[in-house]
Amino acid sequence: MERDYYADLGVSRTATLEEINAAFRKLAARYHPDRNPGDKTAEQKFTRIAEAYNVLKDPKTREAYDRGGSEQVEADTGFRGFDSSEEVFSHFGDLFGDLFGNRRFRARAFRRWPEEYETEIEVYPEPAESLDLKREIHVDVFTALLGGKIDVPLFEGTAEMTVPPGTQPNQQFRLAGQGYRDRRGRRGDVLVTVRVEIPRRLTADQRRLLEQARAAR
Repeated sequence: MERDYYADLGVSRTATLEEINAAFRKLAARYHPDRNPGDKTAEQKFTRIAEAYNVLKDPKTREAYDRGGSEQVEADTGFRGFDSSEEVFSHFGDLFGDLFGNRRFRARAFRRWPEEYETEIEVYPEPAESLDLKREIHVDVFTALLGGKIDVPLFEGTAEMTVPPGTQPNQQFRLAGQGYRDRRGRRGDVLVTVRVEIPRRLTADQRRLLEQARAAR
């Protein structure tokens, strides 16, 4: 049965990126594995909302999803979803630290009266080590080859970035002055790592054109 990524995040199909970010931040904090140790249901929920967010946060994958669901996303980008929370953390890298204000979290246990014992996780943001904001952006191989425009999510809002033709996998770019702002008004940069996604399936036209390009080398 086809998943409804909008319902997973609890947003409408016309939701803005800011609304999607806010919904994901709230749900990720609620179902984060560190906050629900050993709770498989919470981990599955966490994995589902991360998958939904990964698709809806990017205009291109969101358009593919709106056009043809998760199958269209896979056909266009190769993204097949997440099977575990480990895959989520591997994919997003430092994103959770950026969303929650820092990369590190501390836990504190509480004892509740009369004889019930519960564990609560409270987040204590520590002073930021850098004003720079790290982002990972996934592009299809055609954008990497030919270049194009992508929207990079910032701490607030987005910024348009040009992907130059011939961009290599894991190549990094810097958006100057778009990072965090401190109390003195200083701004860091946004460090963007481009992940190139290879489609698992090609249309007949795509395969024909790629074969022609290979023959012309």
